[in-house]
Amino acid sequence: MQGNYQPLARPVPFDDVLRQQNKTSKTTGEPLVMLSLRIPVSLKTRLKTTAAAHGLPMQQLLRDAIERELDRLDGDDEP
Repeated sequence: MQGNYQPLARPVPFDDVLRQQNKTSKTTGEPLVMLSLRIPVSLKTRLKTTAAAHGLPMQQLLRDAIERELDRLDGDDEP
């Protein structure tokens, strides 16, 4: 099998796809990275249903929640 691999042609260059994902109001010009974490199924289900109820992508809701929590924790450290 080695040497037989032929990548499929992409209609859009992969870099262009990633560039489109970076064009949100909060991340314009800021590169995105993949975050992998393990969470309980019940929490993922809650995230999924809440995102659907508000018409938001799960990724956006999670990003906003992480940012709010970090801001809150940073505020707790101030004297």
